[in-house]
Amino acid sequence: MASTLRVYYDAVVAAALMAVVAIVCGFMAAVITGDNSPNFPVATIVFVLICAFIFLRLSSKPRMSALPPG
Repeated sequence: MASTLRVYYDAVVAAALMAVVAIVCGFMAAVITGDNSPNFPVATIVFVLICAFIFLRLSSKPRMSALPPG
């Protein structure tokens, strides 16, 4: 039961972080374009670049096993 709750908790945290990144990307797109052109393509590009950067940073870190060997 606790492991199931942990999965839901992790999913909620991940969704909240992605929402914050999306909001930041929207504001960055508004600043970059000066509100003169459609912001959606620019926000999408910035969102993908930030997500790729975060993914590459996390994937390059070594991971330790939660359980001791043996």
